[in-house]
Formats: sequence, C-alpha cells, structure tokens
Amino acid sequence: MHSKLSEYFRPSRSYHHQQQRQQPSPPTMHYNGYLTSEEANYHGNDPLLRFIIIRHGERMDNTYGRGWTQHVFNYHGQYYPVDGNMPPALPMRSNWTDYEADTPLTRNGLQQSWNVGNTLAKYNTPVVACYSSPAIRSIQTADQILGGMGRKDIPIRLDLGLFECSSWYSRVPINFMSDQELIMNGVNIDRSYRSSLKNLRPLESEYQYYDRSKEIMKKLIKIHGKTGGTVLIVAHAPSLEVLTRHLMNGDPRPDQLFDLAGRVSYCSMTIVDGKPSSKSWQFRHSLDELTNWYHQQMHDGSNIIPPHFSPSDYPSSNTPLNYMSSLPTVSSYLYYS
Repeated sequence: MHSKLSEYFRPSRSYHHQQQRQQPSPPTMHYNGYLTSEEANYHGNDPLLRFIIIRHGERMDNTYGRGWTQHVFNYHGQYYPVDGNMPPALPMRSNWTDYEADTPLTRNGLQQSWNVGNTLAKYNTPVVACYSSPAIRSIQTADQILGGMGRKDIPIRLDLGLFECSSWYSRVPINFMSDQELIMNGVNIDRSYRSSLKNLRPLESEYQYYDRSKEIMKKLIKIHGKTGGTVLIVAHAPSLEVLTRHLMNGDPRPDQLFDLAGRVSYCSMTIVDGKPSSKSWQFRHSLDELTNWYHQQMHDGSNIIPPHFSPSDYPSSNTPLNYMSSLPTVSSYLYYS
C-alpha cells in the first residue's frame, strides 16, 4: 500500500495508460503572474511550498439519501444509528436538523480519512498547517487525517472561502457548527485565524466561485511562501479544480465545473509544488490530466472506472492520484459535492 503512494511524492510524472507504462516526463511547470514580487517580497532561495488539496471522505447523505436524519434522530434529538456504516456517535450541535444540509461522514469516511493521514505520516510529510471548509464533512476529514498522521497538535483553520459555490445551496440554507461547538466536541480549531470571508455571496456564479478560490490561494501563498512546507487543504470535489486552475494559467471553466467535480471521488487529492518567488508551479497530477486519462480510457474501449480507492488500498502508479469514479447518477449536485 505505502509503496504505491510513494510514487506521488517523487518528481512529477505524466499520467500512464493502464496497459502500457510510459517513461517519466519532465515536471510540468506553469508560469503564473498573479502573485507579484511585492507580495512575495523576496527572491531566489525561498523554500519549497507544497499544497495537498483533498476532497472529504464518504458522506452520510450520499450513502443513505435525503431525509436520512429522520430515521436516526428521535423527537428529542437523540441519535440512534441504524446501519453498521453509520458512526456510533455524531458531534453534538445546537440543532440536529442542521445535519440534513451540513452532512457528516460515514464510518467508512472517517476510517478512509484516518488512513490517508497514516500513509502521509509514513512518508514523513511535513504538514505545517491545515485549512478546512467549514462544512462538518470537511472538518471531520481534516481532523481524521491529522489524527492518522499523529499531528492533532496542528489546529485546523476554518475558512468560509473554501466552501462550495453558494448558488448550489440556494434552496438549502446551511448552518455551520460554531467554533465553540467544534471545540466542545474535541476538534482542535485555530480560533486566532481569520477567515478570508465573513459571508458568502448568496447567488454566487460558478465564475465568481473560481475568482473567490483564486483569492484564497493568493492569501495562503502569501502566508506560507516564505517558510514553505506542506499545507493541507480539505474541502470539496470542485476544490481540486477551482483552487488550482489559475496556477495552470488557465481560464475558469464554469460550464464544465459540474461535470469535472462529478468525476472526483472521496479523498481524491491534487498535489501542487512551487516556489512563489519564481511564480511557477509543478503539478503532481492536475484535473486536466485526470480528464485526459478518462477520455483515453473511453477512446481505447477500456473500463472507464479506475481502481476503487478503499481505506486499505491506495492507487497504483498507473492511476492518477485524483482518480475518477464512475459518473454520478444522482440529479442533485449536493449529493456528490
């Protein structure tokens, strides 16, 4: 298992055809002019900065459907799991009905996330900071990854700017858990950190979502550029696209975002390396590589579903790290985001 994941911490490789292994290609470097030298304020010998951007683990509503809370909470708000994949307990919050929109992880999702952290730890990944969307599924994933790494001492920095496109939730108001509620449930939250946003624009377009994501990456690069290290970002399926598209010097793809996000499975990740002063970034595997791999499989008539990512088996070197699942069949984006 661990030897497989190590492929993604070596110098960048192009993706591979499943049936024929290719020779490693030179690292893909993308020039990006959005970070000015004034913002970087230094040149030359800056340390390597790495971002690991990861989608959360398996979520309850995807597994058990809309209205799942009605089957596990009684009138008094007491939780009674009715299936082995449901966690034995859920974090206490002021209103249990908020779990319907702000869904938690399943038992598999919790284990999946912990195993990701445990494997990262075996490769001595020096995580210096962890950022998370305020969605409980992302917070739980981040908490479990840090637990698997043995790094619960790293506080989780919650940033509203990492949440999904607000217009996707226009009919489903979401109340996130407060810092105090999370702390009472044993989550190590960095209360000194200030989110990039206080409120989301109610009817944000996909294009505006890209722009918001670009701004938060500028902020994180400015915070960590001088010191370097590995920064973990735990968010949502489209995060792998919207947080990195500008680093590839590419234009936003709002019309394709729905489809692109639908191909990102639980705990998929993209790894991005760079030295901010040089304004160039090396992608271990970008979402474009993932899409090209998918189309190659279809062209060759191969099975388009890559090997399943289970808690005990990580992708092989033949499979992009941000691998694909089969295209989702549910109609609501909320169900696979």
